[in-house]
Amino acid sequence: MPPQKRVIKLEKLKEKGLSVEYPRAPWFTDNKEAILAEEAERLKRIKEGQFANILPELPADRSEGSGKNRPRVERQDLPRIYKFPI
Repeated sequence: MPPQKRVIKLEKLKEKGLSVEYPRAPWFTDNKEAILAEEAERLKRIKEGQFANILPELPADRSEGSGKNRPRVERQDLPRIYKFPI
């Protein structure tokens, strides 16, 4: 029986229309709806939870000019320390 991550990847490929065969994984195939409902509930709790408005949205927006209004902080270089054997 394939590991859980592989079964999930194979199922996603199957949904895209590819022909996929693997040994039956009863922990996934028999509980697929429950697993998907649990994931949807987890995402809903994250979205509607306390302080959800301050959580970062991932992946971060990388479009040009997206950070132009952010304050820039110039960091000081750390001093270089050289250790010589005595």
